[in-house]
Amino acid sequence: MNDMLTSGIDTIRKYSYLVTKMKFPVSTIPTFVSISKFWICLVLIFIMILIFIFMGYPPTIYIIQLPFYLLLMFIFFTIWSLFASLLSCMSKDFGNLVKSMVTAIFWLSGIIWNPDTIKIGWIKKILNLNPVTYLTNGFRNCFINNTWFWEQPKRLLYFVIITVILLIITIWTYKKLRKEIPDVLN
Repeated sequence: MNDMLTSGIDTIRKYSYLVTKMKFPVSTIPTFVSISKFWICLVLIFIMILIFIFMGYPPTIYIIQLPFYLLLMFIFFTIWSLFASLLSCMSKDFGNLVKSMVTAIFWLSGIIWNPDTIKIGWIKKILNLNPVTYLTNGFRNCFINNTWFWEQPKRLLYFVIITVILLIITIWTYKKLRKEIPDVLN
């Protein structure tokens, strides 16, 4: 997830030769980068499953929801990559800001700790609005908590709403900036 957050920012700038030298759809560049990072994620999940098995925790029936969480992760981070890379093309400071905030997102997302252990309701709610928290808890639910995704409909709804809002903002940003990007990258 960390790699998808940070690599997505520089995708258009990194592959600027595709945008400036030929007619290439800008929106597809972050998708290719997301696909490459997704394969790495799949290999790491396979290794994690092997570690679980060797430690005496064989996969349960709850692992069948893993493709659902992987699909949500791919969709969210592809949308995020397009949005962030568009803004990063226009301003390098945006990319630097996001890269510096990734550490905070990491610590607030519940990757190391479980946000459900927080007793203060409003803090718990704010932390659960983070899409990375939803994905992290989803993977935790597949392997540790043995919880189905439909048992937490509010969290899924929060994730979908935030993803749709990000998609709308990304589409709007793309329509506004797509003609300016080749000029900015030259």
